[in-house]
Amino acid sequence: MKFAVVDIECTGGSFGSEKIIDIAIFILEDGEVVDQFVSLVNPEKSIDPYVTKLTSITNKMVRTAPKFYELAKRVVKITENCTFVAHNISFDYRVLQQEFEALGF
Repeated sequence: MKFAVVDIECTGGSFGSEKIIDIAIFILEDGEVVDQFVSLVNPEKSIDPYVTKLTSITNKMVRTAPKFYELAKRVVKITENCTFVAHNISFDYRVLQQEFEALGF
């Protein structure tokens, strides 16, 4: 069985308006990391100061990062046929789902 261990950081803000600023995905198979994908993401909006304090990710850091639509196909490909695992799965899955829905997936 393959697992996609996912962690995302977001801009903060009101429920449903968060945008991803950092994504990390590690694919585990038989207890071994077999693939990984880690990237800052340009959210195309400002990061809440509380989030910057919590994560140390600044608006300047993400300004030149790829936008989510530029990473979406890689995220789909790397997580295909995997069981999704996350520390706060309801949050991470919901925000990823929002990002994909905005792209028409």
